[in-house]
Amino acid sequence: MRVNVYSDKFSGTLSAAEVLKVIKSVFKNFDIQANYFPVTDGGEHSTEIFKHYNIQTESVSMKKDFVGSWIPAEYLNINGDIYFESASLIGVNKTSEHPFNLNTAALSQVIPEIDVLGLGGSKTVDGGIGLLSCLGIDFYAEEEIITNPKPKDFKDITAVKVNDSFSNLELKVLTDTSTRLLGSNSAVATYGPQKGLNKKEIKHLEEQLERVFQIVSTELNIPLDPFKKDTGAAGGLSFVLGEILGCELISGSQYFLEQTNLKNKIKQAEITVVCEGKFDMTSLSGKVIGEILKHVTGDVYFLGGQHDFTGDNQFTDIFECGSKGLKNPKQELINTTNKLAKQISI
Repeated sequence: MRVNVYSDKFSGTLSAAEVLKVIKSVFKNFDIQANYFPVTDGGEHSTEIFKHYNIQTESVSMKKDFVGSWIPAEYLNINGDIYFESASLIGVNKTSEHPFNLNTAALSQVIPEIDVLGLGGSKTVDGGIGLLSCLGIDFYAEEEIITNPKPKDFKDITAVKVNDSFSNLELKVLTDTSTRLLGSNSAVATYGPQKGLNKKEIKHLEEQLERVFQIVSTELNIPLDPFKKDTGAAGGLSFVLGEILGCELISGSQYFLEQTNLKNKIKQAEITVVCEGKFDMTSLSGKVIGEILKHVTGDVYFLGGQHDFTGDNQFTDIFECGSKGLKNPKQELINTTNKLAKQISI
């Protein structure tokens, strides 16, 4: 019996590697032989996961993250392309600072040096406006320029000016979700709470982003649509990169599965176990676990923190750590994996 286990990170609790280590130790007690695969869609910890598949480090250099701390920034060489993980500079677990006080400007340090940028797992919700302000678009409050604009400043923006230095970027951008930035089931509403926004702040941010991007659209004399698919990754950074800066948007999940050749191994199992912190509608909107589910055959089990999906059942059975997994993630994962192991070892 061939068993494949795929794990994304459990955001805020366990990395993919930690999850697989726990499962492997439990399965060993039940004499279950399995293949273990950490997976990513280009978001947080994607650098370490790519390295698991023998992707090599190209270089490491010191950069300032979005709170001004100097950190070692690692670049990978993926089949000749230089790759960088945006979450290493703007990641959701890097600060407790309110997202209205943060922006994406830090990424301007690395963009000239890379070919591929992985989005996902960001704390930022600025729609990429901080990055734009470093790449040739100035934002004004009446006659005064707003230096390094953050979401708290958006209400004051009355005009923008495009400088001669502004130009399109030749960059591949990996998105971890196909969710739209604004509108129904928007990225702001869907991911805002886990970044630290309440309902009032979400409504305010959506209104201001729509208003500011209308000003940008008029200045650039191009139509901008933050209500369309694929604009919501990394707090709207994919919108600015794709719609304004001309980057090529690519599914991070598909890119990962192809570059690691993992896509060819998915159908080679009688039993598949997929793991992530929460399985819901967003899991099927560009996330790597949803992409894997498109290719699996045989029995498929969910093992993770919470299953919160009301559509067609994707799984043979579901094993949840539940709310206790937030307080004691490793122990609850051990307990839940034991239940799964007992079922599949029969």
